[in-house]
Amino acid sequence: MIKIEWHKLTIWGRQIPRRVFGVQLAGMAITLSLLPYPTHAFNYIETASLPEAEQVVVTTTSQYQFPLAETIGTSQGYHLLHPGVDYRAPKGTEILATEAGTVVEVAKTRVGYGNFVRVAHAGTASSLYAHLDEVKVAAGQKVTKGEALGTVGMTGWTTGPHLHFELQMGNRTVNPAGFISR
Repeated sequence: MIKIEWHKLTIWGRQIPRRVFGVQLAGMAITLSLLPYPTHAFNYIETASLPEAEQVVVTTTSQYQFPLAETIGTSQGYHLLHPGVDYRAPKGTEILATEAGTVVEVAKTRVGYGNFVRVAHAGTASSLYAHLDEVKVAAGQKVTKGEALGTVGMTGWTTGPHLHFELQMGNRTVNPAGFISR
């Protein structure tokens, strides 16, 4: 059996108080809990096929179209502290409405999202497009799926040109990756 004497904990020959060690341990636990869960680790699950007579055909289509005319890739995904997806794109790239709707908010600020547009869609869905360089729509305007809302920029809190895209269903933000098609 291993016995750890916490009151005698030393690092490099220097004794450290228990509370310092506890704070470090708690910080490490919180940091590790924010890391993405490795879903690829479960690719070993075996699948079974139904007999030919019982085959079921399932087709899925994404309701929302991809919000950019072109993209370089994703710089940050959706997670607990980031309620959207950041798509890298050259400055000036057109940002497209993912679905028909009404522009309910247009803001031009120097902080946070910077210049952004929010579009309300059918039901309780809405989408937000942030860090725009140029805004091409106005509040109250009806837009169609694929219509240009603005261009990619670097307004607000950003380190490079990209589109911050959020999708809300009701009063909660959801991961847009499950709803849009490329």
